[in-house]
Amino acid sequence: MKKKISSLVLVCIMILCMTPINAFANSNHKTIVINMNRSNLSDFLEIPALKNELKNRGYIALMNVRGDQGTDDKRSYATIGAGGRVNTYSDDFKGFKDVDKENRVLYESATGKKAKGVNDTDINLSINDNLENGKYGSILGELGQTLSDKNKKVSVLGNADTGLEPKDLNRNIAAMAMDNYGRVDIGNVDKINKKNDEMPFGISTDYKKLENETKKYYNESDVLFVELGDTYRLDLYKKYLNENTYAKMESKIHKNISSYLKELFSSISKNDKVYIISAFPKDIDYKNKRRLSPVVKFDGSGKGLLTSATTRRDGIIGNIDIAASILADYNLSSKNIVGRPLETIKMKDNKNFIENEYKKIVSISDVRGNIIHSFINSMSIILILIIGLLVFKKPIKRKFKEKYNKMFNILKELIKFGLILPLAFLLAPILNFNTQLGIYISIIAISIVIYVLGKLIFKEDNKQVGFYATISIIAITLDALLGSYLMKNSILSYDAIVGARYYGIGNEYQGIIIGSSIISMTILLVNNKLSKIMVPIISCVILFLSASPSMGANVGAAISESVALILFTMLIFDIKIDLKKSIFILVGAGTVVLGFAALDILSGSESHLSLFVNQILTNGPSAIIETFTRKIYMNIQLMQNSDWVNIIYIGILSIIIIKIVYSKVFKGLMDECVCAKKALISMGAGAIVTLLVNDSGVVSAATTMLYIVIPFLIIMVNKIVFKDK
Repeated sequence: MKKKISSLVLVCIMILCMTPINAFANSNHKTIVINMNRSNLSDFLEIPALKNELKNRGYIALMNVRGDQGTDDKRSYATIGAGGRVNTYSDDFKGFKDVDKENRVLYESATGKKAKGVNDTDINLSINDNLENGKYGSILGELGQTLSDKNKKVSVLGNADTGLEPKDLNRNIAAMAMDNYGRVDIGNVDKINKKNDEMPFGISTDYKKLENETKKYYNESDVLFVELGDTYRLDLYKKYLNENTYAKMESKIHKNISSYLKELFSSISKNDKVYIISAFPKDIDYKNKRRLSPVVKFDGSGKGLLTSATTRRDGIIGNIDIAASILADYNLSSKNIVGRPLETIKMKDNKNFIENEYKKIVSISDVRGNIIHSFINSMSIILILIIGLLVFKKPIKRKFKEKYNKMFNILKELIKFGLILPLAFLLAPILNFNTQLGIYISIIAISIVIYVLGKLIFKEDNKQVGFYATISIIAITLDALLGSYLMKNSILSYDAIVGARYYGIGNEYQGIIIGSSIISMTILLVNNKLSKIMVPIISCVILFLSASPSMGANVGAAISESVALILFTMLIFDIKIDLKKSIFILVGAGTVVLGFAALDILSGSESHLSLFVNQILTNGPSAIIETFTRKIYMNIQLMQNSDWVNIIYIGILSIIIIKIVYSKVFKGLMDECVCAKKALISMGAGAIVTLLVNDSGVVSAATTMLYIVIPFLIIMVNKIVFKDK
C-alpha cells in the first residue's frame, strides 16, 4: 500500500514539474515593437533582412491610422498606446527625456508621481487636453499602465528628432510605451543619434549603439519599443531632395535597418513576438489616399494575414488593436482598451493578397466621392425639375404643349435611378473590378440591366418601383447573411481608409433597408401578392439579419428599423396609434437593442454593440453621453458639409409643396391609397429616428428619404399629368 502511495506522490510531483513548461510556454517570451514611421509595404520589402524573413514567416496587414478629431503621426502613436482613439496637439510628447536630477524634480513636482527611467515633464497638458477635448473617452498610456500593473517591465529606445531645439524633438514613440502618467520604466530617447551630414537634417540613428542598447534593454525588460527615426526624417526632408539623392539616402537607410534587423532576428528567442509597424503613412501616400500603414507580426513560424474583431476583414486592422494584441500575447487585457487582439489567418501568398486588396480599397476610395456627389446632385436636380414643372404646370404646358408630357416621361424614368443606383453600387463588387475604370463600368452595366429588367417584367410604374425595392432588400439581407462581402466593397458603404466602420451594414444602406422593405411590402400588399400576417414575419427576419451582431451589426439599424417596422406592422393591422402605443413602440425598440446586446455578449462576437455596452459598464452613464454627443456633433457637421442633406431638404419641401399646390390630389391619394399613407408615415418615423441615433444619421435619413419622395412623386406625376387613377 505504501509503495502505491509513494508511486502516486511521485507521479503527481512529476506532473506538477512538467505543467509550467507545457501550460505556460507561450507566456515565456519578450515583445519587441519596431516602428519604421512613414514607410509603406514596398519599403518593408526593400529591406533585405525583412524581405527574407517574410519569405518564410510573418503575418502582414494594413493598419488604419485614424485618431480622434484628426489623423496625423502623433494621434496614431498615442492611439496605439491608448488602445482607443485619442486627441493630441503639436507640442505633445516633446517633453520625454531620460531621467536626470533636474528633470526628475520637474516631473515629480508637476505630477506628484515618482519618476521612472524616461518621463514626459509636460504630460499633464497632454492628459488634460485629451480628457477635455477627446470624444472617445480613451486614456493615454493605457497599454503601458496595464503592463506596469501586471509587473511587466517596459523600455523605449530611439527618437525621430530633426534637431536639438525643443521644436525639433520627436519622442512620439514614448506615447506607445508610457503609462497613464507619462512614464516608461527604462530606456534611451536622448542619446541614440549621431551627426551625419549625408543624412536628412544632418542626423542619423546610431545603429551600432542601437544594436547594443537593444540587447541591453531586451534583457532588462519584457516589452521593448524601438523608433527607427531615419525613415521619418527622410520623408520629412524629401522636398529638399531630387529623385537621385532621395533614392541614395533611402538605400543607405534601408541598408542600415537591414543590418539592425538581421542582428535582432539572430539574437532573439523563437518564442518572442516581433511587431514591425509604420505608425503613419508616407506623405505622398497620404496625399494619394493610400492611407493605410503596413504592420508585420512575427509569431512563431506561421505565415499569413492579420485581422481583428475590430475590422473583421482579412489583412485589415486598426491602430487601436496593437495595444490589445500586445496584452493578449501575455494573456492580459484592459477594460479601457477598445481595440481587439490581432488574429492570424494562414496564407502562403499573403503579399499578393494584401497588394490586390489595397489596390481595390484605394480605387474605391478615389471614385467614391465623385460618384456619390454626382448621384446626389443628379437626383436633387431631377427632383427640383419635377416639382418646378408641376408647380408651373399651366404656363409651361401652354408653351411646350406636346413636349410637356414627354418631359415628364423622361424625368419619371430618370428618377427611378434614385432607387436603382444604390442597388447597383451594392452589386458592382460581384464583377470584382479593382480599378477606377472597372468600378465605373460595373456600376453602369448593372444599373442598365436592373432598369431594363424592371421595364420588361412590369409595365406599371408602381410595380417597377416594387421590383427595385424588393431586389434591394433581398440583396442587402442576403449579403449580411453571407458575410457582407458586397457591403465591404461598395462605394456607397464604409471605407477602411476612413475607418468609421469596417463590417456589417453601413449607415447609407440602413436607410435603404427601411425604405426598400416598407415599399416592397406595401406594393406587394396593394397588389394582393402578400398577406398581412407575413408583414411581422418578414420584418423580424429583416431586423435580425441587419442588426444581428454577427451579421448586419448596426446598432442604429436595430433602433430605427424597430421603430419603422413595428409602426408599419401596427398600421397595417389598423391598430390606432396613441400615446400608449407610441411608448410601446419605443419600448419595443429598446427591447430589441437589449436582446441583441445580450446575444452579442453571450456569443462573444465583439461587435459595435458589445463594445458600447462594455463602455457603459466600465465608464457608467457618461459613456452614453459621450457616444450620443459625438453622434450629434458629427450630424451637425454633416448637415453643414454633406451633400446628402440636400436630399432631405428637397424631399421634405417636395411633399409640402405638392400638398399645398395640389391639395385635392394629395388628399385623394391619402384617402384612396391607405397603404401608401401608412408607408409614408412609417418611413418618415424611421428617417427621424435614424437621424437621431446614428453618427451619420444625415446619410441614412437621406437614403430613406429617397424611398419616400421618389415613389410619391411618381404617383403624383401619374395622377396630375397622366390622369392615372
